[in-house]
Amino acid sequence: MRLKYLTTKISLPPIVPSEAAVRAFLKSAFEEYRWFEPARSHNEQIDPRRIDYDTLVAGFLEFRSLMVLAKTDRDFFLFSARKADGPPHVGKLTWDAALSRAKNAKWRDDHVHQVTALMKLFNSPLAVSATSEDEGRKCQQFIPSPSGIGQRWTWTVRDPSEGLAGVFWRNFYGPPFIEMFGDRLNAVPETQRRTVADGIVLVEPYTLPTDAMTPAAEAAEQQLREVLGPECFYDQVARTMPRRVPDLPHPGALSS
Repeated sequence: MRLKYLTTKISLPPIVPSEAAVRAFLKSAFEEYRWFEPARSHNEQIDPRRIDYDTLVAGFLEFRSLMVLAKTDRDFFLFSARKADGPPHVGKLTWDAALSRAKNAKWRDDHVHQVTALMKLFNSPLAVSATSEDEGRKCQQFIPSPSGIGQRWTWTVRDPSEGLAGVFWRNFYGPPFIEMFGDRLNAVPETQRRTVADGIVLVEPYTLPTDAMTPAAEAAEQQLREVLGPECFYDQVARTMPRRVPDLPHPGALSS
């Protein structure tokens, strides 16, 4: 039976995270949050009793990418920063956990605190969390191949600089998105909106990630898009890009 995942994506600013921030994240993930017991990183085995943080941090800083997996593949994360010659805002931390974990109310509460803390650590503008199926259908699409034969895969919205792909189970909006939405964000019902940290607002249209893709969830998402401004979101029907995007910092305005 194919595993079902809860995917959480935390967008990174257009700089490579510092060595101190990377180390703090890894220690939090494995020692404080206990996301999972690490078993391997890419092709290298990891001794969970003696995690070599120096090697993991050095590998990330060298390749700007780090993937760590549990023994069973039930849990893993991919941590990637922007490449020097690539688009500036594509860096992100993607954490996949077994979807069954979200049934536990304490786990869901911890998830909010952990995502919020990591957004603060990395100065993230945005984080979203959803079932991998729901995330995939909103963030990916197939379009006709340039050759006219078959189709090819592409993003709907590549990164936060292009706007928002949709409304998900959990939507953590940082300062650029709070500013973009303005007073519209305050119009979201308090049952679906809460401030989880200074400069971070969580919008949650339904209680469980598994509620996604139901008629009630679709209606709740549509209502939020209307309240926040449909121009801020990718149009899945017309396949058109958001017409309104946040004001994100340029790499030159930040120091690594």
